[in-house]
Amino acid sequence: MNRILVVAAHPDDEVLGCGGMIAAARDKKRDVRVIFLAEGVMSRYSADQINSPAALEASRLRNANAFKALDILGVPADQVFVSERPCCRLDQASLLALTQEIEAHLKDFRASVVYTHAQNDPNIDHQIAFKAVLPAVRPLGPQSPKAVYSFEVLSSTEWNPAHPFQANCFVDISSSIDRKISALAAYGDEMRPAPHPRSEDMVRSLARFRGAQSGLNYAESFNLIRAIES
Repeated sequence: MNRILVVAAHPDDEVLGCGGMIAAARDKKRDVRVIFLAEGVMSRYSADQINSPAALEASRLRNANAFKALDILGVPADQVFVSERPCCRLDQASLLALTQEIEAHLKDFRASVVYTHAQNDPNIDHQIAFKAVLPAVRPLGPQSPKAVYSFEVLSSTEWNPAHPFQANCFVDISSSIDRKISALAAYGDEMRPAPHPRSEDMVRSLARFRGAQSGLNYAESFNLIRAIES
């Protein structure tokens, strides 16, 4: 379980969803690769604005900040793969192409564990990331990952009260919660003041709550999709 692939829809999802796990894994010398299926700001622009200088610069900055954030968590730049697909428009992309892109990373990186978005997250790109990952990780041979998990993203996953996140696995992030917060800060104005869920207070509060569920000081929670025990 030493090669971890994180499939995130947008830059900052990876830190919100599993930044503490990433830092803890790197502390243990585990290899981590992070791929993004879209950039993170174009949903704020109309279709006729997405090629404007302001929109393109905002997108470039978000992707650049992904490298800064993941460097804080210990992920080498050559294991970070950003995208120029406009965010919240992955429903306009080919699901097959997205799956094939993930498959290519699985083959190249030889991932033993995969983390991605929750199935019932209300964000359309998060849903599609989940849908694209499932066929990519189908168990068809020794190259298939041994475990697949989904993560929760504050300011998104919890906004579907009809299908709350089913936390059934936990990772101790007591030693990495501060780096998670620092990595989020690398995204600049994406963070908000409390009580917005994408604030330092709420990120820490969720980690404390998940820790209380699992007997830890701070934890990130995950939903196990499939695992092979050895």
